Amino acid sequence: MKIIIITGGNSGIGYATAKLCKERGYKVIITGRNQERVCHAAEKLGVTGIVADMSNQQDIKKLVSELDGKPLAGLVNNAALAKFMPLEAHSDNDYDDFFNTNIRGPLSLIQGLLPSLESAQGSIVNVSSAVSANGLSNASLYAATKGAMDAFTRSLSIELAPRSIRVNAVAPGAIDTPLISKLGIPPEHLDALKEQVQSTIPMQRYGKADEIAEVIISQLEASYVTGAIWSVDGGVNAC
Repeated sequence: MKIIIITGGNSGIGYATAKLCKERGYKVIITGRNQERVCHAAEKLGVTGIVADMSNQQDIKKLVSELDGKPLAGLVNNAALAKFMPLEAHSDNDYDDFFNTNIRGPLSLIQGLLPSLESAQGSIVNVSSAVSANGLSNASLYAATKGAMDAFTRSLSIELAPRSIRVNAVAPGAIDTPLISKLGIPPEHLDALKEQVQSTIPMQRYGKADEIAEVIISQLEASYVTGAIWSVDGGVNAC
């Protein structure tokens, strides 16, 4: 059975991807920072759950050791810190938290899992964001990390191609997931913002988590695709 790891698999896009991969016959391992949420999601999905914070290097090492060199068919780097704030509100801790979670964590996990990925000719999908290509007010730090993810996706796809490891990314636009409520936007402004954002989407609606999951699994299984960053944003990137 093909093994796949999905970070941040206890909710939103990660949960939808785990559900779809389980239906497609993968042996799924999900991770998350909150033990209660990870255990609940893993039990509901019928998959393996491991508590691991992608900003914590020790957690990443423990996650790698759990696999113990077994062949790994897929890795979905979905866990991310997403919070919007004006530039003057950024603190040193914010810089550390964003880059440790969104950049250092995924790169360290890939590094640790290289032998397992190589032995299975595995595939990596990084979950980026439409904001890396389209400016958005108060999102400069988040966008910077997703832009860096796009950059390392392209470079790793070339570096790892001789080892038969493919590396791609999906860049979702506005997706209706619990993440929206965690962006640091006051509740009284959230509905107005959602309406404003929706009006800019050519398809005139938010995407759904399971629609992103379909694209992720397509990248996992598309054997002649590497170094690609697929926009999944309802047409925003075409404007």
